[in-house]
Amino acid sequence: MDETSRTCPWCSTSIPAGVAACPKCGATVEGAIAPEIPGATAVDAKATLGGDDGSLPDAIDPTAWLRAGRDDRVANEKAILPPSEAVRLEMRKMELEAEIENAGGSVMSGSGDVSRDVGRPSPEALAAYDAGLLDATGPAGETDIAEKVKAWEEGQKD
Repeated sequence: MDETSRTCPWCSTSIPAGVAACPKCGATVEGAIAPEIPGATAVDAKATLGGDDGSLPDAIDPTAWLRAGRDDRVANEKAILPPSEAVRLEMRKMELEAEIENAGGSVMSGSGDVSRDVGRPSPEALAAYDAGLLDATGPAGETDIAEKVKAWEEGQKD
């Protein structure tokens, strides 16, 4: 293809020889040097993440969002502490109860887009129930998990 018969790849206009851009749409012609446009064809140094000291700017620092309009003092230090041992124990108890309650069925994923089959409850869950550490009604208080435990212990389910 000679220089006089070039066609703009964007708008199909005939492009004369020696021209760096299409006269109709302004598209850069093949072989021409494109101008640097900050943010489009060249990285703007001011737009890079982090400062010279390695810190994140407030615009993308989530802790800055939480502190917005406030000072750094926490009003209630206990409010952000990890849960107590008693709360952690109750959470684990509810996990084991749910494990027994859901065993043999299917549950939705955390995102809610897919379900998965749940197999046998763990030996830990069954032992905790046998030891009297779990509630008989399960975490939601609706299901009698005693019947489910009995079925798993008798080997009626695999």
